[in-house]
Amino acid sequence: MELRQIQVSGSLEDIARIGVVFLKDLKNGGSPEGLRQRIASVASELHQAIGRRPLSELDSVKRTRSLYHRLGLDPTRERPSSERLLRRVVQGRPLPQVSSLVDLVNLASLLHQFPMGAYDWDKVAPPVLVRIGRPDESYVGIKGEVVALEGKIALVDGEGPFGSPSQDSPRALTSAGTVRAAVILGASADSSKTSLDDALKEVIALAREFCEARVGEWGILG
Repeated sequence: MELRQIQVSGSLEDIARIGVVFLKDLKNGGSPEGLRQRIASVASELHQAIGRRPLSELDSVKRTRSLYHRLGLDPTRERPSSERLLRRVVQGRPLPQVSSLVDLVNLASLLHQFPMGAYDWDKVAPPVLVRIGRPDESYVGIKGEVVALEGKIALVDGEGPFGSPSQDSPRALTSAGTVRAAVILGASADSSKTSLDDALKEVIALAREFCEARVGEWGILG
């Protein structure tokens, strides 16, 4: 589990930055009460703070949408996963409860408004290349829908594409048996390294607290 096992294509040089945290020896069961309470508290605070303001007015949302604009995508049609979480909160809908790892990553994504995904590293065939999806590339999404990847950021390993900042495939999903994971964050190239560092440190702190994880290499690529 080394950062050199994840590479960013030159085609994304002026478009995206990628953040990575490797987690080891983690315990990934159901979300503990403390994590559920933390999520509920943050959701309530954001719901009250944002109120009826359009999400498009929020700087954090603008920043992530700019990544999609740089790719030539419409972020109101192909929403970043982080914005979808925020929309649920503003609408007063609870966040999904999946597992301690997924839920803490969702919490970090909600707080910092960067799309993040958690992947079982033992289900990935490294090296992983982060690149722009090619014509006719797709996979079946978590809900059984076909996810077209052309023009989008895609995570690709030796077996093909398995993830993106909008929707992941089931192939590398984490489960109760996951002990090694990579949390991968997508951001616009003009996002400050400080803001990415803060988001990655949030993941690290939450993973230590709620998954008893050991933290391996982590950092920003691109």
